[in-house]
Amino acid sequence: MEKNKSKGQRDLTKGSIMSNLIYMSMPASLAFLAQTLYSLVDMIWVGRLSTEAVAAITVFSTVYFLVFILNNIIGQGSVPTISQAYGAGDMGKTRNAISNTFSFKFIVGIISSFILLVILRPVLHLLTDDLVVIDLAVEYGRIMMIFLPLFFSLYTIKTSLRCCGDSKSPMIITFVSSIINVVLDPIFMFETIPVINLPGLGMGVYGVAVATVIANMVGLLMGGYILFGKNNFIGMKFSDIFTIDLKMARELITVGTPPAMANLTRNITNMILISLIGGYGTAALAAWGIISRIFNLLFIPLAGLMSGGSAMTGQNIGKNLLERAIETARTAGKLGIISMGILSGLTFILARPFFMVFINEAEVLALGVPALRIVAISLIPTGYYLGLATIFTGSGYTIPLLISAIIGQWAFQLPFVFLAVVVLNMPFQFVALSYFAFTLGEGAIILYFYKKGKWKDAVNNKMNEAVTA
Repeated sequence: MEKNKSKGQRDLTKGSIMSNLIYMSMPASLAFLAQTLYSLVDMIWVGRLSTEAVAAITVFSTVYFLVFILNNIIGQGSVPTISQAYGAGDMGKTRNAISNTFSFKFIVGIISSFILLVILRPVLHLLTDDLVVIDLAVEYGRIMMIFLPLFFSLYTIKTSLRCCGDSKSPMIITFVSSIINVVLDPIFMFETIPVINLPGLGMGVYGVAVATVIANMVGLLMGGYILFGKNNFIGMKFSDIFTIDLKMARELITVGTPPAMANLTRNITNMILISLIGGYGTAALAAWGIISRIFNLLFIPLAGLMSGGSAMTGQNIGKNLLERAIETARTAGKLGIISMGILSGLTFILARPFFMVFINEAEVLALGVPALRIVAISLIPTGYYLGLATIFTGSGYTIPLLISAIIGQWAFQLPFVFLAVVVLNMPFQFVALSYFAFTLGEGAIILYFYKKGKWKDAVNNKMNEAVTA
């Protein structure tokens, strides 16, 4: 079946690999940049409230990202399924994959939202003993949990469009929602809006959550119009999302579980790190929260490469262009290490000014600036091996992502932290140094599986199943 033409959509199985990768990755990177910037703006405004408010957002975010493991099980499983179906020109399977992703994510979002609302406060007590921080985190977190199913739906729309070669629409959606968030933040947070000195709503950290919800709902409406509108290039209808295909569900879960569990191990590791950092005091928690936000900013080029590269490898694998898929991954790896080298170098030089954008407390700066420099440099090799890893996400052979995460964190990073912090009582910066241990372990496993090339067997098995079905 021939694919419909669309202004924002590109066939990634033809033309220059470098050109296609840039076409897909740059809008994705810009979208992630906009999303990260409004997250950074949140933290900047929160920093004007108090150190406790910054710590509250930090500890809640640790719990919140655990919930997104459930989103990623289905969402990451949909990437190879949607992109391969679209690359092969099978619009029926493409629509089926998208609709099932919607259905399962929404159901999972409702269930996880309810559970986390019940257990949120007890879980927060595991991360900090500061009751002020816990109360603020609950105040912020409740509204975020209530709207979780709709957040999941917005992610589904963005992923679906990218997998079908449209990286511009998700970028526009993210830009608009980010601008709305930036404008609404100070209005909802402060009694007197900074700079313009007009009356605000004075809602504090709760206002941060309200602004985020409103911004994302606007994005959801925009995305829904693009994906389900009359002239959409996939042929989707809104009624499609109420269809459930159990075979497709198994495929999404099977493929998505390993990378989702990899994210789970990362979040569990982060929770352990947060609990250890709590022993250094509230200033250390605030410093780590800011480092995490800056880390997300530095990671943007890699996120764009992984998003664009996964869609490209998936489409080419769907059309049985395996060598072209391999070359896409290699190109992503080269671009990844170059971009990380440049950004990490700049961050090392400008670490203190970057930190002072968020907060200007001497104790937080003394802890955070050297730690930020360490974390930034550890990202350089990550750019290369995560670029290569797009061959796994595009093919659906995702087990290496889980194994590499487990070994990198549980065999390298956490033993290093335990020895340095618990046994030897080393300074806060040794928590940041543990990222070098993690990079060594994760990178070695990714490279091993890439060299083995077992993803080809998974692709061949899937093709044989399709023929015999």
